[in-house]
Amino acid sequence: MARITAGGSVIEGEGRICDIMASAGLHVDAYLYIMEGVPVPSDTVVSGDETVDAIRVASGG
Repeated sequence: MARITAGGSVIEGEGRICDIMASAGLHVDAYLYIMEGVPVPSDTVVSGDETVDAIRVASGG
């Protein structure tokens, strides 16, 4: 299973990143997704031993 690291938590799953994150109760749009040092869209399909770093983003004024 693929592993997504988000804020110290590790979420395992296969399929689209957005579906895996949503199933863990996390807000998909609150994160930037990085695979092998490259940003990827949340609808990227992951499987096997792939790893994703989910970096929380914030905005404000």
